[in-house]
Amino acid sequence: MVILIKVTAIVLVLLVLLRLKVDLGLALLLDSVLVAVLFRMPIASFARSGGQALIAGETLQLLAILALVLYLGNFMQAGGHFGSMVAALKAVIRDSRLVLAIPSAFIGLLPMMAGAMMGAPIVEEAARRWNLSAAWKTFLNYWFRHIWEYSWPLYANLILASLILKVPIGRISLVQLPFTILAASAGLVILFRKVPRLPEEPPRTRRLSDYLRIVSSIWPIFLTIVLMFAARLAMLPALALACLASQVLSRFPLKERWTIFRKSVTLRIILLTAAVMVFKRILETSGALDAVVTAVPPGGPARYLLLFAAPFFVGLLTGVNQAFVAIAFPLLAPIIGTGNPDPVLMLFAYVSGFVGILLSPAHLCLAFTAEYFKADLRDVYKILIGPVAVVFTAALAVLVIFRIL
Repeated sequence: MVILIKVTAIVLVLLVLLRLKVDLGLALLLDSVLVAVLFRMPIASFARSGGQALIAGETLQLLAILALVLYLGNFMQAGGHFGSMVAALKAVIRDSRLVLAIPSAFIGLLPMMAGAMMGAPIVEEAARRWNLSAAWKTFLNYWFRHIWEYSWPLYANLILASLILKVPIGRISLVQLPFTILAASAGLVILFRKVPRLPEEPPRTRRLSDYLRIVSSIWPIFLTIVLMFAARLAMLPALALACLASQVLSRFPLKERWTIFRKSVTLRIILLTAAVMVFKRILETSGALDAVVTAVPPGGPARYLLLFAAPFFVGLLTGVNQAFVAIAFPLLAPIIGTGNPDPVLMLFAYVSGFVGILLSPAHLCLAFTAEYFKADLRDVYKILIGPVAVVFTAALAVLVIFRIL
């Protein structure tokens, strides 16, 4: 109980700091100090862990990936690529509101850190026709980017779950596919209720040129996907090659190229990334995460609470997609089963963890998308809480109907 009180305090303090409009990076650093104090982490260990987080290969790789993603976004924005894509999509989609969802959902098929940043400029361009607020643009880009993570087998969360529970990943994907459909449906209901349908333009026959125009308008994104999926390159070299190709094929003058590059590497993004990674490392080294997953006894009715609490709080605290599986699922494996795991318990644990991820202020996609659109996270949460509750309630209903009643 004491552990859960400490974890609750950590989450509440972070939310209060955000409500007071404290910069997210600073709020995460202050919360890191609170974690160290509550879990009695020596000052020397805190300083050492924070320093290691700043120079870790994972941090440097993330910064490089973010810079390249932002560069591609700025390059395509400057070249009018996003406007061309939106225009082409409107030619092949009867309801223009879907243009606000499809690009982010498509990019969501590409597993990458802070991947929502790649779709943000497209949503920005598409949203001009409705004059949507920053919070709504953040939600639409963020939500549809993440509808696949319940079932798309290329995501590390599912791969880890498959390895830990010793079950074919195809079985996990099949069991959890309805939640991808549910998440997409919930997002579309909210989209259609908020965004009015525009007067229909005169219908015309869809042409092959329209589809080719979609591909050509965002060819750097398609090139990145091909390099990752077909050539099996890692994310960073795939992005680097796509950026290099954009430079080779670009006709921008040297001065404009420099402007695009300079806009892609900002001190604010660097500091926010550093704060997220320090917060993550302090949670790991302070023993806070281990304490969370062992706070509830795994026997009897309490196992259902553990199936929720362990993955949810790890996801909420870290904001790292793989973390809730890598940390919580080994503890939960005796409850869920291995080799032939209980699909209902597996589903409930996974959705609980992913709900924590979606709500986490430390989630890179949420943090950087809100930063891109200059949105207040409080306003984003007001929109986000509804569809998140729908997804979690559905998972809870499955648990209650098929295992508890």
